Amino acid sequence: MMGTDVNEAMRLRTGSLGVKRIAWLALLIGVIGGAFPPSASGDIYWFQDEQGVVHMSNVPVDQRFRFKERERGSEQVQVLPGRRAKSYDKLIDRVARAEGLDTELLRAVVATESNFDPDAISKKGALGLMQLMPETARGMGVTDPFHPAENLEAGARHLRRLIEKYQGKLTLALSAYNAGETAVDRYKGIPPYPETQNYVKKVLKAYGKGKKERKALGGKGIH
Repeated sequence: MMGTDVNEAMRLRTGSLGVKRIAWLALLIGVIGGAFPPSASGDIYWFQDEQGVVHMSNVPVDQRFRFKERERGSEQVQVLPGRRAKSYDKLIDRVARAEGLDTELLRAVVATESNFDPDAISKKGALGLMQLMPETARGMGVTDPFHPAENLEAGARHLRRLIEKYQGKLTLALSAYNAGETAVDRYKGIPPYPETQNYVKKVLKAYGKGKKERKALGGKGIH
């Protein structure tokens, strides 16, 4: 997840309720859905304003709101359903080739960041497959952070830049992707943050597993 500093985190809003966690959104729909008109209570809408704040609501009172997800039933609300990893194989391969990345590395990052869920939103506000922070996405020209191709392409470009910055030292590039470049530069290595250290280990483990599986199938990684 890019930039895990709390001060850099994006605020999530649900209409005028000020809810900061997407899980609370699902709870609110289930608990107070009856307070809204039937036609509006089942759908989730979102838009990102000029300051990078993502607004989400089941009552789209602003014309900028766009449909994002439909409620899956009052008993078990699934606002952000996961997607099967295989459905993104071709996209990941194409983007990896375009950016000169190993396909399995990019897949490992996506798996670790979002578990292949293009609608994923972290507690700190990171968005989509590659968990882009709004300011990062905006700076890279992303217009819809939930669009799989846009999100993946931006995340891959950012990862490639970090790999180049740290001269191919993947542990440092991954640390910077998770904790930010400032933290890596300050500690001159992997920051002493349990989250970041676990993140690097998880990505490298998934990367190694992916390379072995591809080799067993007779495929070749992209270097």
